[in-house]
Amino acid sequence: RTKAPSKPQKGNKHGHHHRGWGGGYSKNKVPENWTSPTTMLRMTYWDWLKKANATTPTGEVDDDILGPNQPHWYFRLIGCGETGPHGECDAGSSEYLFDELPFFQPRPGDLYLKTPPKQRGIHCRFGMKGVIAENHFDGSRNSIVVLSGARRYILNHPNQCDRLHLYPKGHPSARHSQIDWSRPDDINLEDGNSDFAEATGNEVVLQAGDVLYLPTHWFHYIVSLKLNYQCNTRSGISDEYMDAIQECGF
Repeated sequence: RTKAPSKPQKGNKHGHHHRGWGGGYSKNKVPENWTSPTTMLRMTYWDWLKKANATTPTGEVDDDILGPNQPHWYFRLIGCGETGPHGECDAGSSEYLFDELPFFQPRPGDLYLKTPPKQRGIHCRFGMKGVIAENHFDGSRNSIVVLSGARRYILNHPNQCDRLHLYPKGHPSARHSQIDWSRPDDINLEDGNSDFAEATGNEVVLQAGDVLYLPTHWFHYIVSLKLNYQCNTRSGISDEYMDAIQECGF
């Protein structure tokens, strides 16, 4: 059983149930009237759980807290491993994750790490019901294990990139789809998005004990179906889908 961290760790507050990325940009590239969908802050696990456990005193789900326009909360632990033995990658990094999750240790022949020397730490993410991670791709191999609760993943091959209408390179939310996938009926298919309806993909619901491998550049859209947590680790880059991503402007 993992001991809950008592020190403040990274947390996110979302003004609604969508979780998009809004970092990694210079101030002169921020579009006019654009606001970040996520507020980064530090909190303890217990502070997060108090906000994320959207239930009434009798244990029933409180839909008023889970409404799409209500704040949603996301908690993250980072174990740096060899990429930051003194916690350079995150103040107060959670190095015990390598002891709790030995199958993610960078060892030769490991099932979940294609290139162990290029591992980029372990990230554990705790989500409340209703949190959405917008459709996006990452630039490295990714192995994901769900340890509690359930998450719905919609996956798209990199060759679907043009149909997903990403924010362009240099935008604060680059690599993410501009389209609100949670409200497909509101999409104006005559406003340059007509080919979105032709995009193909796969769907899977991950539950406790399930592991998903995402190759480099594969798109994924994630919905937290209940209170949940997952951990993932990345290990290097593969280039078999690079052409499709470069043709898409990245």
